[in-house]
Amino acid sequence: MRTIHHILLATVFTAALNAQSPDLGGVKVSWERYTGSASFTATSLGKFELRVEVDRKGETQPLTLRIALPSTGRDAWPANIVEVRDSADQAMLVRRSGIEWDKLLIPLPQSVTSCVVQAVDPAGGWPQVTSEKDRVLQDAISGVSVRIANWPQGRTAALSIRFDDSHPTHLSKAIPILREYGFKGTFMVNPGPKEPGSRQNYSFETQHAEWEAVMKQGDMELANHSAHHRGAKGDEDMEREISGAAAAIWKLTPGKSKLTALNLGGGTMWETTRTLRYYLDKYHQFDASSGSLGMDDSYGGRVEAFRKALQTHLERGLWCRVHYHYIGEGLSSSEANFRSALDIAKQHQDKLWIAGMADIYKYQTERSSAKLTLVKSDANSLAFQLDCGTEATLYDQPLTLEFTLPESWRNRQVILQDSKREVVKPADSHLRFEVPPVSSAFVIQAMP
Repeated sequence: MRTIHHILLATVFTAALNAQSPDLGGVKVSWERYTGSASFTATSLGKFELRVEVDRKGETQPLTLRIALPSTGRDAWPANIVEVRDSADQAMLVRRSGIEWDKLLIPLPQSVTSCVVQAVDPAGGWPQVTSEKDRVLQDAISGVSVRIANWPQGRTAALSIRFDDSHPTHLSKAIPILREYGFKGTFMVNPGPKEPGSRQNYSFETQHAEWEAVMKQGDMELANHSAHHRGAKGDEDMEREISGAAAAIWKLTPGKSKLTALNLGGGTMWETTRTLRYYLDKYHQFDASSGSLGMDDSYGGRVEAFRKALQTHLERGLWCRVHYHYIGEGLSSSEANFRSALDIAKQHQDKLWIAGMADIYKYQTERSSAKLTLVKSDANSLAFQLDCGTEATLYDQPLTLEFTLPESWRNRQVILQDSKREVVKPADSHLRFEVPPVSSAFVIQAMP
C-alpha cells in the first residue's frame, strides 16, 4: 500500500528529473546538467506565476534550474515580462538565449532555497487596445462609412525582408537588388567598436560611410542586433549592448522616430536580472526575435517555403516576415534564390505592403490603439473624431482611412478636412486618405 509519504517522494523525484505537471500549465522544470541527490518541487501560484522550492540534501556544487515556458497556445507565457525573484524578493540573475526568451536558466546561489518565476506588468502599463468595432464608423444619415484600413494603400497583407549581422554583402548585393525591385529591407546591424580578442565581424564599423550613405537615401531601415552579437554577462553589459547599437542607429537617422526592431541574435546568451520588456521600453525597441521564416539555403527548399508562407499570410491578411544572413554564391543564401523569392513577392505586389519592420509594427500598433467616433452628420457631410493612443514622436506611420460613399455623392468633388489641411478627391464609391496617427477631428463632405 502506498503511503502519502511515498506519494510525496515520487512527486519530488519526478520533479527532479523533468517536471511537467497539469498544475504547471505546460511549464517544464528540470535541472541543467545535474543528476545528483538534490531535488525540487514546483508549484503554480496562479496565472503566469510559479514557485520552485529546492532541497539541496547537502549538495555543495553549483545548481542551475532550467525552466521552459509555453510559447504557443492559450497557456503561452508573455516571456518578455518574466522575471525571477528569491524568497527575499530580490531579482535573480537569469540566462536566456537571444532568440528563446521563454527558456530560462537560473543559477542558484547556496543561500537560495526557493524562487518565484512570474510575469510582471510593464512599468508604463499596457498599451490601450481598441476593438474592430471601434475602428469602423457607419452613419445612416450621410450614408458614409469609414474604417481604419487593415494595411496601408488597400493592401491585403504586409511583408518585411530582414538581413542579420551587418555583413558586407548587404551593401554589395542585398541593397542594390532590393532597389532593383523597389523593395525596402530591414538590416539588423552590430555597430559596436572592435573589442580586444574578439573574432566577431566588424564590417559595420569599417563600412560606416557606406551605411551612412544608405541611410541618407532613406529607402532602407536599420534595426538593433546588439552592439557586438556576443550576448552579455550582467545587467550593465546587457544595457551597453542594447543601448550602444540603438545610439549608433539613432545617430544615422537624425530627426527620425527612435522606434526600432530588436533581435538579440541566435547563438548568444544573455544574463540579466531584468525583464526584456525593461530594455525594450527604455530604448524604444520592439521584440523581433520570433515569427520569421529563415531563408538560408541550408534549410532547403526556401523559395517554395516562402511561396507557401506568403500565400498563407495573404489569405489571412497578416504580416509575413522573412530573414536572410549573407547573399552570394557559397554563402548562406545564393543570389539566384534571393531573386527568386523577390520575384514571388513582386507577383503579389498589388496586394502586399512591402515595408520595413518598424514601419509595419508602427502601423499595427497605431491601428490597434485607434478609435473612430461620430460627431455629427447630414446628407452631404460627416464629422468624426479619430483618437490614437500611441506616442506621436515614436509612432509616425500614416494611417489609411477607407471611405465607402453613397450613390448621392457620385460625380461630385469630395473634401476631407482636418485642422491643418484639406484634401480634395473626385467622388468614387470608395476613397482612401492617409492621415497622421494623432488624435484629430475630420469632416468629409460632398461639394454641390
